[in-house]
Amino acid sequence: MPPYSEIVTARNKAKQQYEAAFHLLHATYPVVKDPKLLIGVVHNLVQAFEYSIDAMLAYERHLRLIPPYSTDSKLKLNIFRAKTMRRNKIPASYATLLLDLKELVELQKKCPVEFQRGNKYVLCNKSYQLKSISLNDIKSYLDETKEFLQLSDKIMRLNRKE
Repeated sequence: MPPYSEIVTARNKAKQQYEAAFHLLHATYPVVKDPKLLIGVVHNLVQAFEYSIDAMLAYERHLRLIPPYSTDSKLKLNIFRAKTMRRNKIPASYATLLLDLKELVELQKKCPVEFQRGNKYVLCNKSYQLKSISLNDIKSYLDETKEFLQLSDKIMRLNRKE
């Protein structure tokens, strides 16, 4: 059973990653105007999601609602979707958003061509399929991530027996 400090640490890391993404988007990006920063925001949002999921899973493990689990991120996401999301009625759109953000990160790692077109950051894979990220996309991702973090905090506070 995980110690309670593990839950708090994961929650704090999630908030830290969110704040880093927020700062990149609202403080750094307006000054630098480099669309490559948008992918940095996406990286931070993925980390915020993953830490928040870690916190909720550790919390549920603390309450003995789920069995011990491995540290594999895919397995954690599957347990989260199967158990935690159902039990707490978390909308599936959050899991979809996380998968979309992870896909963007993976595409950015593998794509041979990246370029800027106006205010968009465009990623091109080996078969020349384009995926663009705009400032408005990132702002909506940021808002949805904030909602998810607030929801996870609410869930962990509602059930807390301190």
